[in-house]
Amino acid sequence: MAQVLDLVRAEVGRIGVVQTPVLLGQIEGGLSLPALKRGQRYFTEFPEHRGAKVTANIASLSVFNLPASVLNEWRSQFTGGLNDLQLQAVNEHRILDGASLLVVAPTSSGKTFIGEMASARAIVEGRKAVFLLPYKALVNEKFDRFTALYGDKLGMRVIRCTGDYQDQVQLLMRGKYDLAVLTYEMWLNLVVSTPAILSQIGLVVLDEAQFITDPLRGITVELLLTYLLAARERGIMPQLIALSAVIGDINDFDGWLSCQKLVSYDRPVKLVEGVLDRQGVFQYRDDTGVSQTKQLLEPHLIYVRKDKPRSQDVIVPLVQHLMRQGEKVIVFRNQRGNAQGCAKYLADDLGLPPATETIALLPNHDLPKTSEALRVCLAGGTAFHNTDLLREERAIVEQAFRDPDSKVRVLGATTTVAAGINTPASTVILAEQEFLGDDGRPFTVAEYKNMAGRAGRLGFANNEGKAIILADNSYQREELFRRYVLGELEPLQSSFNPNQLETWIIRLLAQVERIERTEVVRLLANTYGGYSANKQHPGWRYDMEQRLERLLQRMISLDLVEQEREYIQLTLLGRACGMSALSFESALRLVELLRGVQPAAMTAEKLVALVQVLPESDNGYTPMMKRGRTEAIRPQEVAARYGPDTVRLLQKYARDEFDYYARCKRAAILWDWVHGTPVDEIEGRYTPNPYQGRIGHGDVRKFADTTRFHLRSAHQIASLMLLGQGPDDAAIEAMLQQLEVGIPADALDLLSLPLPLSRGEYLALWSAGVTTAAAVWAYAAVQLEQILGQVRAAQLQSLRGK
Repeated sequence: MAQVLDLVRAEVGRIGVVQTPVLLGQIEGGLSLPALKRGQRYFTEFPEHRGAKVTANIASLSVFNLPASVLNEWRSQFTGGLNDLQLQAVNEHRILDGASLLVVAPTSSGKTFIGEMASARAIVEGRKAVFLLPYKALVNEKFDRFTALYGDKLGMRVIRCTGDYQDQVQLLMRGKYDLAVLTYEMWLNLVVSTPAILSQIGLVVLDEAQFITDPLRGITVELLLTYLLAARERGIMPQLIALSAVIGDINDFDGWLSCQKLVSYDRPVKLVEGVLDRQGVFQYRDDTGVSQTKQLLEPHLIYVRKDKPRSQDVIVPLVQHLMRQGEKVIVFRNQRGNAQGCAKYLADDLGLPPATETIALLPNHDLPKTSEALRVCLAGGTAFHNTDLLREERAIVEQAFRDPDSKVRVLGATTTVAAGINTPASTVILAEQEFLGDDGRPFTVAEYKNMAGRAGRLGFANNEGKAIILADNSYQREELFRRYVLGELEPLQSSFNPNQLETWIIRLLAQVERIERTEVVRLLANTYGGYSANKQHPGWRYDMEQRLERLLQRMISLDLVEQEREYIQLTLLGRACGMSALSFESALRLVELLRGVQPAAMTAEKLVALVQVLPESDNGYTPMMKRGRTEAIRPQEVAARYGPDTVRLLQKYARDEFDYYARCKRAAILWDWVHGTPVDEIEGRYTPNPYQGRIGHGDVRKFADTTRFHLRSAHQIASLMLLGQGPDDAAIEAMLQQLEVGIPADALDLLSLPLPLSRGEYLALWSAGVTTAAAVWAYAAVQLEQILGQVRAAQLQSLRGK
């Protein structure tokens, strides 16, 4: 009954009514209700297939009118048929009848296929389906797989949108697709700016729904779900399939979504989890849940291999032991250098055969310093995966590690591999138990489980997976075993932060044209955070109304909100701020910076520099040498590239001189990047010391991607502040492409070639004076071979005229 009262309070909060339900009377004895079953009247009202049940045989899905070609492809991929989780989704939760569903299940449980089945059914019924994912890498992987299966083989129109120059946004806007794959941010921006898009959609599959708890990305997930729920009031009700990794208490997330839930903690592939100490003792929980201890390694195999005890002392004999058993292993490290170093010493010590075929696939142009290290590792049967590698190199490493016949047996990786990229292993080793970032926080239990879930994934040949955490001694072994192996998963909760109320409100106001001032609190109550708070604290709505009144008054005084009679709406400037991914305070900082800028002097390049002053750029880690005055040269480098006026802007709101130098360092790096400076030259120029302040390719890409993510929003705000002067849309679009690919403006026409090239290949053409696609086609085959190599030149020649 207490739960009923909580739900009543939360639901009435959605419609702007305050109620305090009171339980009157008394109930004695037990209360039981019979299980409700579909009867004859139900089947009279609905078609017979709505009661259809399927078996594990994929062919039985034909009852839902799925094409035989689709079922045949699924049968070839999933030879074991449908598993229990998938059968429940179809038979009990009726996803193929259009029912919405929240699925919570471990990695490798087959939950993604639930979304695929619902997508195929939606497309057969003439509805469009979208898959939403947190990372561009995941979108690209899913797009490639869906294109190969549903596009090339089955004739479905598959598109993607991630914010890249290759995006197919126009096809999405015109509805010229069947299945679209997007990042969270792209989807939210598109549907809020063009609400008509949502009217085309029949199904939304939200993968990695647990990201709603993420302190940085959670607001985007929550806002896009809030927008979908609000659309129901307009009669737009696409089916929703939310897929989440294992979490703790769901906290009525399904209630907020108004959908059913399917929760499972069973893995189709057994997983053994445990902790190994430096005495070789392995404390583990087997696949039946029983805790045991055994001597996994002989103590004499673990010894100090360098100047002091390191994780290498345990990793080497452990991986040697696993190699003798024919396993594939991922070693998770919490820093890029550690992942690379781990792969190197394992390549030296394991004596594995070289991955010659993989080495032959690696690119040869504009290589970062890590590229040579990767080749050395591959020559010893290992590889590493971190952001310092080129995108092409990372893709080759992922593909090689997935291939069961590949010679790449061991992968040293940062946690990017744990974020859903399909790189299964028989055993994963966690060498550290904490992140080394600005917060230095320990892994959560959920994050550990996600990394452990890389072991023994469904669809690969492993009958059992193992996850091994490393500990220094028996005391730490027992502590880590209790914390992670036996630990309870953290509950699902909103990322709503009352200290960032301004950001949430301006972005919620951007989702509506206008609203009564007294109804603004309803926008917040409709979020998961508001729904949960309203349920837990009956006085939440009143308290929030008082805070919102003060906030709205401030936003009106800042010309971000305007009021007409009882209605309020965002001003043009306020809407530009609300449509951006910037925090409220970041948007205000940008507005203040632009007040001191001469409109005619503002260019796309200078706006790139200005983005470095925003908190979103400041709060990202920039490697700096903080001993001595080595980094003091950075303002001079900026002045030489952008002019002294930009240097003065970069001084604004800096916390200290190193904060200022870091902004200058990022701005100078980005100038060199978009003007075609080779990446190894950038790494060398901005690395004062190999041990502190080292700049790698991953840092350059991170600076470029962060800036690109916020540049369009910054331009929209700048256009309003500078009264339409400054860089135009074409200049910004060109700069976005330059930031993405890292080539000069006069080489951008090369992006129209039908075959995407690497940055190094574009720069090789540009350096040879070939700056347009027409010039490429004018070159003879032998000339292209001299520039790009025989393989790439042949690929281009095969596409001539297309």
